[in-house]
Amino acid sequence: MNYNEVLDYIMGMEKFGIKLGLSNINKFLSHLGNPHNSYPSIHVAGTNGKGSTLAIMEAMMIAAGYRVGAYTSPHMLDFRERIRIEGRYIDKKFITDFFNNNKKKIEKLPITYFEAVTGMALAYFKEEKVDIALIETGLGGRLDATNVITPKVSIITNVATEHTKWLGFKIKEIAAEKAGIIKPGIPVVTAASNLDARRVIRQTCEKNKCKLVSVFDETQWIIKDINRDSSELDILTRSNKYYNLRLSLPGRHQLENAVAALIAVELFEEQTGMAVSPTAVAAGFRSVKWDGRLQRISDNPDIILDVAHNPAAMSRLREYFTEFYPDTKIIAVFGILSDKDYKKMLEELDKFASMIILTRPMTDRSADPDALAEEITRSGSNIRVIPMVKDAFTAGRELAGKNDVLLITGSHYTVGELLAELTAKSGA
Repeated sequence: MNYNEVLDYIMGMEKFGIKLGLSNINKFLSHLGNPHNSYPSIHVAGTNGKGSTLAIMEAMMIAAGYRVGAYTSPHMLDFRERIRIEGRYIDKKFITDFFNNNKKKIEKLPITYFEAVTGMALAYFKEEKVDIALIETGLGGRLDATNVITPKVSIITNVATEHTKWLGFKIKEIAAEKAGIIKPGIPVVTAASNLDARRVIRQTCEKNKCKLVSVFDETQWIIKDINRDSSELDILTRSNKYYNLRLSLPGRHQLENAVAALIAVELFEEQTGMAVSPTAVAAGFRSVKWDGRLQRISDNPDIILDVAHNPAAMSRLREYFTEFYPDTKIIAVFGILSDKDYKKMLEELDKFASMIILTRPMTDRSADPDALAEEITRSGSNIRVIPMVKDAFTAGRELAGKNDVLLITGSHYTVGELLAELTAKSGA
């Protein structure tokens, strides 16, 4: 198979769905020579903020001069975004060779799409001799394919309801699944604010004799300036004091992610001796980028992309627009997957959007915009249904005045599809 054929093969594996459990991934990694034992790692779980927290750590550690591998999901435009070293996407030849060499084993076990990609990421990091690998869970934690690693630090960003089919409907149940990444004696950082979730995480740490550091209990940060695009703050941890840090990711919720990332890097240094200087911390905060998270791609009107794909994330989005765009007309383009709690998401979106254009990303898993319309019209909202994402965006762009905001939100598929369309138009 050539590269494009391999991509088709990989994407074809998605139709077999999700299968939680570690048996097959362990067998696959044994077949690969257990590459994940070749380098230290940090493991990140949580409902929201996993990718942002990982991206901030990635930026700090690259600034410190380390060869950093990063494994995240899902991707926006290019499958290779999921696996990076020093910010550069995985080599196409490695992907092609990996699947050609391991196709028989993949099909014999058999393993899922996410298990195969996880195995490839861990093998790539070994071959490329990374100094550290930053690994994000795909779903949950306890039975997630990434939970084969024994990291130097574990992070649980926060806990809210999502993936209830697999993780449960109660916060305590979901927290227990996230806390499944906690290993005996391995320090844990959390930004969870829910009391039930924090109790579960604390009890799991006590059971495993782990040090637990909460960003709310053992750290102070002072916001010196915050605006639509960035924040400036001082952070006082148990180990260090950092002054005048400029975080380039917008939104107050990113401060919690940044503090969690910073504490994790400090704990990692305690475990490994791999130091990240205050200068590297500051450089990482300034340079970090993470597409699709309050990403402003145009002005007059402001066009903002955000992958708020569950009620908790949409609530944070509402807080951001209420603070930084008061009395501003917000036109929202919204497309989501059918297994999400779109009713609660629409309730949140309706609180700050003047108009909602409902659309449908090109995936079999997407929610029917007419069904979404039935949910929200009961409140008498100003809505339109435009099935194609690109057409919905065009309509929103035409309706938005220069002082308004056009927001594209919901699924990664929705935002990614629009980004692909805009990239193709620009010839990039």
